Amino acid sequence: MAVKEARRFFYFVDVNFPPGDSTPEKLIGRTIWWPPEDVTYEDEIDGGSTEDEADDDDYLKPRRQHWSNKLQFVLACIGYSVGLGSIWRFPYLCYKSGGAVFLIPYAIIMVFIGGPMLYMELAVGQFTGRGPIGALGHLCPLFKGTGLGSVVISFLLSTYYSVIIAYGVYYFFTSFRAKIPWEGCGHTWNTRYCWMPNSHTNQSKPRYTQSPAEEFYDRKVLQISSGIEDFLGMRWDLVACLIFAWILVYFAIWKSIKSSAKVRYFTATFPFVIIVILLIKSLTLEGADRGMRYFWRPKFELLLDAKVWVNAASQTFNSMGCAFGSMICFASYNKYNNNILQDTIAVWLVNGITSLVVGVFAFATIGNIATEQGTSIEDVIDDGPGLIFVVYPQAMAKMPASQLWAVFFFFMLICLALNSQNTFLVRHR
Repeated sequence: MAVKEARRFFYFVDVNFPPGDSTPEKLIGRTIWWPPEDVTYEDEIDGGSTEDEADDDDYLKPRRQHWSNKLQFVLACIGYSVGLGSIWRFPYLCYKSGGAVFLIPYAIIMVFIGGPMLYMELAVGQFTGRGPIGALGHLCPLFKGTGLGSVVISFLLSTYYSVIIAYGVYYFFTSFRAKIPWEGCGHTWNTRYCWMPNSHTNQSKPRYTQSPAEEFYDRKVLQISSGIEDFLGMRWDLVACLIFAWILVYFAIWKSIKSSAKVRYFTATFPFVIIVILLIKSLTLEGADRGMRYFWRPKFELLLDAKVWVNAASQTFNSMGCAFGSMICFASYNKYNNNILQDTIAVWLVNGITSLVVGVFAFATIGNIATEQGTSIEDVIDDGPGLIFVVYPQAMAKMPASQLWAVFFFFMLICLALNSQNTFLVRHR
């Protein structure tokens, strides 16, 4: 095979050239690694490629930065997997799907779909050395639109995640007050419907009332109006937090993986410390056993509900990064001979274990709130954001030195959101 053909279709080949071949002697009997930086050809045109190769540039593996070590790559994948998808979406979808029964389809889909798809995407990214658009277009030109669609979806999600970061920044700075504002009802934004549980009276939560954390989120942070037609003006403090969030994102990725990889040494490991501490504390709360029963005792009749399987599939794809192109992008920075199977197993295990740990913490807290309010487990949460901005803050308020733990928790939330956000934005063709 001629050298030019080997350059096109192989990343490395063992070359034994016949006598009289014009190939430089230093290449005879050696292994050529792509790209061969010190080899040129007489018929090369300007720009470093031959005329008959000029139309085939799409088949050549582009030069690309590499992770400094395997740990950076694994932390990047774990940082994305153990992001808001685990701390927020998993416990909420589990709660919404009936508790423990959700774990059955989730485990099945994780084993038979999530793991294999993660392995496939990492292999595609590492083999092609390209982002989702270039990688899928390299495999089949018709699939290039699929890669472009994944990038567009990631862009839309990045705008949403930036808002979550902005809320986290707002709560983070609010937590530095002498008394966290969602701990009681005596504030200007509270209404006569603000209700706090009284351990001495054992009274159930009255109808139409809200906890201090709910009123803080609805009436102070969001200042929800009566409808979309009732525009009350800009929330300039939230605008400032949103700008600050985008500045954080910019400086986390401005040098591509050189900066984002170093950031993840902290943002991908610090949340685990906080999660373990919160888990231990939540299990000591009154009513935590109610939440544990809801989380571990399945109602098998709900397996016939398609919604449970759909939620389990969506959570698997979201947390594992499947079909988003994120893992393809991360793997494209690997060296060609990296052992991708070990990385896949590590990310898959950490993601699954973390989801269960966060689920225990979340449902222990939900059980405590249900016990205090005298309501059922099913009536504690109304929507998704309420889990991280209502339920979790209520748990922080019950801890000693609540301001300190609130600061740690919302700083952790910012770290997790940054991990997910950086994944959406660190994209290359």
